[in-house]
Amino acid sequence: MGFSHDMSPRVEISKRLLAINSASGALARIINVSVLVWLNQYLLRRISAEEFALYPLLTGVILLMPLLTNVLTAGLGRYVMEAYAKGNDRGVTQIVSTMFPILTLASLLLLAGGGLFAWQIDKVLTIPPDRLWDARVMMTLLVVSVSLRVMFSPFGVGIYVRQKYILFNMMNVSNQLFRALLLFLLLYGVSARVLWVVVANVVAEITLLAGTRIVSMRMVPALRFDVRAIQWHYARELISFGGWTLLGSMAHHLRETAFPLILNKLATNTDVSLTYIGFMAKRQIDMWVGTMMTPLYPMVTGMHAIGAYARVRSAYTRGGRLALWMILLPALPAIIYSQTIIRLYIGNQYAEAGVVMAFTLASFVITAGGHMLWPVANAAGRVRLAGATALGTQVATVALAIYMVTELKWGATGVGVASFLIPSIVGVAVNWPLGQRLAKITFGDYVRLTLLPGLTPGCVASVVWVLLSVLFRPGSWVGLGVCTLAGAVCYGAVLLGFCLEPQDKQDLMKVKDHVYRRVSGAKAA
Repeated sequence: MGFSHDMSPRVEISKRLLAINSASGALARIINVSVLVWLNQYLLRRISAEEFALYPLLTGVILLMPLLTNVLTAGLGRYVMEAYAKGNDRGVTQIVSTMFPILTLASLLLLAGGGLFAWQIDKVLTIPPDRLWDARVMMTLLVVSVSLRVMFSPFGVGIYVRQKYILFNMMNVSNQLFRALLLFLLLYGVSARVLWVVVANVVAEITLLAGTRIVSMRMVPALRFDVRAIQWHYARELISFGGWTLLGSMAHHLRETAFPLILNKLATNTDVSLTYIGFMAKRQIDMWVGTMMTPLYPMVTGMHAIGAYARVRSAYTRGGRLALWMILLPALPAIIYSQTIIRLYIGNQYAEAGVVMAFTLASFVITAGGHMLWPVANAAGRVRLAGATALGTQVATVALAIYMVTELKWGATGVGVASFLIPSIVGVAVNWPLGQRLAKITFGDYVRLTLLPGLTPGCVASVVWVLLSVLFRPGSWVGLGVCTLAGAVCYGAVLLGFCLEPQDKQDLMKVKDHVYRRVSGAKAA
């Protein structure tokens, strides 16, 4: 993306650092997904869909809680990064010292309000009477975890500022293994209950929270509380920035929260489970790409802070191209083979989840190229329109989902259709032009540098996947894997042969030379 190593004395901006951070994040996600795939299959074959629905329902509700404090926390990373890049350690301490008392009060209010909600949960949600106490315990544990994260959030941005994602991901991998072990002991040693999923998750999250805060404060000693450093003007700046960022967070949380609530009240808990399973692939790809692209946020912010706008433009077009390559490779075969995947995974009784999966993943084909909108908007401090658009998109999606569930009686399928239609329309009509304006590029450059090279491998490989699905109709994991691999080979051949920009080829040659030197050195030793 045109990075160099000499742009700032304190902020390293390099492709090598980005690649290391992204790769370590990918490893953490692989472990997380592996645990999730095993967990869902294990539980759905041993407990009812109604009991399983408690987990997506309660975790959906708990996502609403950080929204109340997101306006206070959203700007922490950006403003601390800006102060650190400019060598203003005193400013870092002032930001942390100003926000910590405010966030402590907010977390206590969350704890009180969340505890009351947990006790009265049956007054708000439709909970089977024999699962009421489980629901109360699960909700209470989730509230405690969220409150602690809010309180100590100012002290955790050191890893973000120093871009030590590989260390964080190593800690995260260890934590995921710990969570998996705890889950295994509880599910096999005690009983197959969805309650133990929340217990294991909360224990693991609090452990990781403590570890990352200690590491973060050691990396950036200026991340400390000093009552004499409180400067209330920082609170006003962060709250103003966070107010608009809040809209984007509300959009994300609305999608995760509204659908389980809608189906819980207007359909059935079986539809809640079907939607959760159907959205699992999209959710994991979103998280996967988010993990891979998170290291770009401090880099792009650093570029913007020192006036390297040409590099910001390059990051936008190339980042969108890479996002398309990463997303469409797993998404397209998952769409084409969705029914087969669900049948092999959890059986024919959840076949409707395959329809939901296909619709939710289909929106990626249209929207994936705009994944760099938020890093660029965040770097420029211009998140107002991006946040408002994201929130409006999800409000319209929820409204359409309600219509399809109540009027058309489409249940989980209606949610999937709504999740495809609205984001796709807004992605083309609003997000594409907005991203181009923020990055200061023309539509022609966006098509030439992002859309054409990003979509071409997937278009060609999709023909292969469709033909194989018709000719061979894979009925086992082995057959499915062979068909997917055949299309993936075609995908890679088209990408490498026709879609790489000169900069991409240079980077591949550097990687090849680096690997060759390492292998030659190992053989010589």
